[in-house]
Order: sequence, then C-alpha cells, then structure tokens
Amino acid sequence: MIKMFSKEFWIMAVGFGVPMWIIMTLFMGVTDEVSLKLFAVNFIAFVLIAGPLFATVLVLFARYSFKKVSISIPENETLIKEFGANLYKGKEGVGGKIALTDKSVIFKSHKVNIQTGETRINIQYISDFKIKNRVFNLLNNEITLTTIDKDYRFIIQDRDHFIEELKRLNTSI
Repeated sequence: MIKMFSKEFWIMAVGFGVPMWIIMTLFMGVTDEVSLKLFAVNFIAFVLIAGPLFATVLVLFARYSFKKVSISIPENETLIKEFGANLYKGKEGVGGKIALTDKSVIFKSHKVNIQTGETRINIQYISDFKIKNRVFNLLNNEITLTTIDKDYRFIIQDRDHFIEELKRLNTSI
C-alpha cells in the first residue's frame, strides 16, 4: 500500500504536476504573454498544489479499493501477509490485492477493472522469479513469478518483504 508522502507518493505528485505545469504554461503563453509571474504562479498551482493533491486522491482511492477486496483463504492455509498489487493480464495492469499464504499466492482484483477475478498460484509450482525496477529505477516493485507453464507479472507494494517471505516458503527459488 502506498503511504502518504513516501517516495512513490512524490513520484506520482511530480509525475503529474510537472507535465501539467509545462503544458499549462505553454498553453497560457500562447493566449497571453509569458512572464516570470505566470511561470511562478503555474509552478505553485500545478507542482506544489495540484501534484500532491492528485497523489493524495490516488492514495486514498488505493486504500479504499484495498479495503474493499476480500480474499478468502482456504481453511488448510495460513495467511502470511496481504499486499497491494497489480497483475498484468495482457496489456492491462489489473489492480487488486495479493495474499501470500503458507501454500499459495492468491491475487484478487478490485471491481474497477476491465478484467476481474482471482488468480491462485501454488507456491511449490513457482520455479523462479525475476525482479525489475520501473520508472528510471525509482520504483522497485515489479516481480515476475515463473511456473512450469506460465509467467505472472506483478507490481507489488513492499516487494522486498514479499520476496523474503516467498523465499522462506519455497526454498527451491
């Protein structure tokens, strides 16, 4: 789960605020005269206010969606931890929650997706995993789990903790 004012929060804030600042300054420069005042006001409005506000709305939505997703854990399994996650199904990053149990990895999507449903991977079938850093190596959250017949690509919050637990549960990887 993304925390307020974390590195991911500020990447979202700047990633929204700076392009909006540039676009709006250029747009207003076409219709008005470009000045240092316009440049400064747009910087304050978009980078310092709108960017963090946008990131705050996304964090609040993610928290709300995380709470709404309920993963049923089989009686013969013990829940280790739940993480906010996306599972790539084709080109779509399906948002939801991933549960790590002592026997499986279970992903369940939230309802605000085109593709919904639950994906269950037996931990003993996971033969390997690959990690990848995203967005110019700023976000360390991508992992691909490899089974005999399929690769599952995830974006997982707190990926390093997930990997530690997965290695503890499956010593063959």
